[in-house]
Amino acid sequence: MSLGLRLYLAAARRAGKSHDDGASKRLARPTGRLVWLHISDQQEVSSIQVLIRNLAEDLTEVSFLVTTPKNTHVETPFQECCDQPCLHLAAPADALRQVAEFLDHWQPSIAIWAGSALRPALVVEAHARAIPLLMLNARTRATVDGHSLWNKGVIRATLGLFNHILVSHETVKTRLLRQGADSIGIMTSGLLEENATTLFCDDRDRDAMAETLAARPVWLATCTDRTEEALIVTAHRAASRLSHRLLLVLAPKDTARGDDIARILTDDGWQVAQRSLDQEPDEHVQILIADTDDEMGLWLRIAPVCFMGNSLIKGATGCSPNAATSLGSAVLHGPFISKYILGYARLDTAGAAREVGNATQLAAAVQDLLAPDKAAEMAHAGWEISTSGAEAMDHAIALIYDVLNPQEAL
Repeated sequence: MSLGLRLYLAAARRAGKSHDDGASKRLARPTGRLVWLHISDQQEVSSIQVLIRNLAEDLTEVSFLVTTPKNTHVETPFQECCDQPCLHLAAPADALRQVAEFLDHWQPSIAIWAGSALRPALVVEAHARAIPLLMLNARTRATVDGHSLWNKGVIRATLGLFNHILVSHETVKTRLLRQGADSIGIMTSGLLEENATTLFCDDRDRDAMAETLAARPVWLATCTDRTEEALIVTAHRAASRLSHRLLLVLAPKDTARGDDIARILTDDGWQVAQRSLDQEPDEHVQILIADTDDEMGLWLRIAPVCFMGNSLIKGATGCSPNAATSLGSAVLHGPFISKYILGYARLDTAGAAREVGNATQLAAAVQDLLAPDKAAEMAHAGWEISTSGAEAMDHAIALIYDVLNPQEAL
């Protein structure tokens, strides 16, 4: 053990006297094997939820425990990811007494670390109890308290305790090896991202809609709210000047708002159809309000261009682009995407998505992507990223399964 790590743990021992993490002990530990997943960064929440869903399908006899830093935002409760017990609580303070109490109470069968923000005391104590340690989705160099140079000895000694580390890129692998990761256990697998299950679509509905549209150009705006819909409609008006048959499929985040949206648009002079009323988007309809649930798979197959809403107005946080990219849509988005910023950054860099900042830019992007070759090029780039994410997920699941079932892996 390095001198730096010894000093860190000594400080962690003193810090334990001033913290009380008794909340973790007030929850009963489920019987049987327990998979513990620690999310070190907000960006990892959605991918870990998908991982839990996948693991739960094969490992029906295990339970799950998820820990996160305090104040981590979780939109969908972890328990909704599976039928087995799936508990969620704040990670213990990185102080030895709290860490020891946490591990003694929960006794996890495996520790899965999402991201490369380290808690040295927690990692050291888990290793001392012979709990297998796996790090997934390492996107950047390792840090402690947000700093990669906080104490190189601490990071080197802590990283070396992980049995397996799956990194996003070769450059990250090189950085982590320099920081002390075990060269045998580290592997470039790509990002374990939120790979949405392919959304269902009845082929009969798709064929009927395609016949009704009769090769009209179509674009989709999804996950929208009332604060940005005026901008989307303004963009549609501008784009329609150059493409008179252009149809906007407007899919609000809250489908119950369909009647209100229809009234506002009709008062503004638009020809509107509502899906919830079984109204058809005939040649006179300019905007189709997709105000039904569970039909996003249809709209993503019909529209080659998709604007991801909840992203144009300051204060918005974005919505996941994964379903759109997996189904071959060219993706547009606004600048306010804090919940999915790394995922969008990958798509933007690969040419699979494009950022727009206002109605004028949105209109120009829609008009540009009405050219089939341009939309197809973006869609292919998005599909490649989606496919690589699925492969990373499969590899992580296989690795976890082997650790939990060592005899079968022989």
